Amino acid sequence: MTRAHFLTASALGLILGACSSDADNAGTDGTTQAASTGGPVTGGLTGATTATTGTATASASLSTGSTGTTVGTTGAEGATGTQGTTSAGATTGTSSSSAGSSTGAGTSDGTGTGGASSATGSESTGAVGTTEGGSGGSGGSGGALPMGNPPVESAGCGTATTVTSGKKTITSTGQQRSYIIDIPPDYDMNKPYRLFYTSHWIGSTSEAVRDQDYYFLKPLANAAGEPAIFVAPQSDGSTWQEKDHALFDDLLAFVKENLCIDTTRVFATGFSFGGMITYSLSVNHQKDIRAAVGIAPANYNIYVPQDKSHEPIAWMQTTGMGDGTCPWVNGNSSEQGAKYIAIEHATDNGCSVPADIPTWQNGGHLCYDLEGCRPEFPTKVCTFDGGHTNIANDPGMSANWIPQESWDFFKQF
Repeated sequence: MTRAHFLTASALGLILGACSSDADNAGTDGTTQAASTGGPVTGGLTGATTATTGTATASASLSTGSTGTTVGTTGAEGATGTQGTTSAGATTGTSSSSAGSSTGAGTSDGTGTGGASSATGSESTGAVGTTEGGSGGSGGSGGALPMGNPPVESAGCGTATTVTSGKKTITSTGQQRSYIIDIPPDYDMNKPYRLFYTSHWIGSTSEAVRDQDYYFLKPLANAAGEPAIFVAPQSDGSTWQEKDHALFDDLLAFVKENLCIDTTRVFATGFSFGGMITYSLSVNHQKDIRAAVGIAPANYNIYVPQDKSHEPIAWMQTTGMGDGTCPWVNGNSSEQGAKYIAIEHATDNGCSVPADIPTWQNGGHLCYDLEGCRPEFPTKVCTFDGGHTNIANDPGMSANWIPQESWDFFKQF
């Protein structure tokens, strides 16, 4: 690691009550997060947790560019099909789609508040059209991309970019939304980079994710000689919402259009509420996200699309077996908890799901690779002796094992 991160209490910590209990519970013990460093710290703060079920209105008219034409054909199993052409969406698209109203899931939130820091003179990228180039059929089972497939270049490859690292804004669902983007200093416009979409925890900021080196993945990527592009979006308020699906779409379209990325190696990760939005995106963005890692995720108190596609996606998750905020099981009858995220993705990925998924019992962390999964969609469940955190050390070890397991999972594609 390039810097040390320690668990220290902070009077400025933010109460983390995102997924600590059912929506009607009050007086839930919170977990505070240090907004300045992004490090998880445990505390005995008690917050009155109030659930509100509101109506989230998706009112944006997103301008989309003319879409690419899919001309690829799916080859026989194991063969590689022809790559389709990709047409970049333009800022002034020729077609538009407007989302209707829908009811969003209520969130359970602690009383702590945290404001996102702002930067004056932020560069505004404006609204962008979506890049919808089709990709041809690929080898592997069911036409899925095989492991180690050749990169597929985005529309921005081969063109000098004006995008620089730092805090920016983009128009999404009619709002100016901020995000931080990190581009390798020796960026090569002809090299398709991996893209990591890294979402912050409840009441936190994109700066906190940046200060953690994007969940500590950036130094690992650099050390492996495989620098990547990182995007850390900022929520509108303390939690992620339905409209943040559109934010992901808009940011991905912008990056594809203006930078050179490998469109088949777009990854997502996040901790706590960031892990929850990662899960939320994973159930209907499988065509965009190749693999995702949910760190201490939950499948409730977060917007989850009703129209889950149940298409496969490579998935890894971590849960401390002492986590009372986003527990392994929050309710068997309601199928709430990290266990049921694992079962859902394992089922969608064609894995053999055991009656009891092996979990940590003693010693260091336990990562269990589910068996029988489609080879393109590995599914991994990591549990450990600990609470609600994204920094976990095995007994007698000083290194945080979560980033290394995450990087090992991502780099296999």
